Amino acid sequence: MADQEQEHHVEAPPSMEHIDRTELYTSLPVRIQFLHSFLEFGPEDVAALIAGQKYVKALIPAIVNIVYKKLLKYDITARVFTTRNSRDEGPVTSWATEDSAQIMHRKMFLRWYLTKLNSDCTRMEYWEYLDKVGLMHVGKGRKNPLHVEYVFLGPCLGFIQDAMFEAILSHPRLELYRKIALIKALGKVIWIQNDLMERWHNTDALEFLEEEPIDEDDALKEGYLHGKQVLGEDDASTVLGRPIEEATHLMDGMSMGRCPFSGMARPDPAHLERQRAVPSRPAVVNASGNGLTSDEKKI
Repeated sequence: MADQEQEHHVEAPPSMEHIDRTELYTSLPVRIQFLHSFLEFGPEDVAALIAGQKYVKALIPAIVNIVYKKLLKYDITARVFTTRNSRDEGPVTSWATEDSAQIMHRKMFLRWYLTKLNSDCTRMEYWEYLDKVGLMHVGKGRKNPLHVEYVFLGPCLGFIQDAMFEAILSHPRLELYRKIALIKALGKVIWIQNDLMERWHNTDALEFLEEEPIDEDDALKEGYLHGKQVLGEDDASTVLGRPIEEATHLMDGMSMGRCPFSGMARPDPAHLERQRAVPSRPAVVNASGNGLTSDEKKI
């Protein structure tokens, strides 16, 4: 009788990959591996990022400018530059402006962050830093706490993604199949960053929550991970000084000497022309919103 009352248990089919829920919330490598698998982020995406790195790099200064124009457009986001806490609804002692020293300083760090985002994603240090970006916005991981609620972080990432994608899709000489590969890869990276921000704000898996200790070496300055400087250069080198062009160990035998898109079928040119995106407004990649600059068009 007792046996009949036992809950019926059926093992998952052998074709299903097992994901341990505890590890998903307590092990960053496991979480990153799951996100890579679910989003199908693989060698083709790495190849697309390598091939498109110079195009993304050219957009960074303009994107930094329009991001801060956007953040200073609303009082609820602008006040955080003074209060350092988006939950603080008290009086603001001063308001930052685009040309203030504080905003110029923040622009520098956003430029470095986007440069890091455009660097070697085949190293775990890359994803560890993206996770630290999320941690630093919930009042942890730094001596001078900063708390920015997710309702502001998510749209900011979306705004950055929109500006990047529109500029890439509007590039006058980049072939459409290359554009598609690049925005697919960038979209996956940005969505993983989104997850690594959102996970510090939601209440999922509270049973696994442990107080995050402050790394004294990292807390002294922004842009540090495990005591090593990972931001602060305007090139796309990694924490080990290795440029993304040399990131070959996850390419699964793909030859870096050939075009990384050569494995993709080339659609009929007439079909590509019919599918070509026609933006509803000029690509927003500079402060004036007038599209690509003359220097960017030379790429």
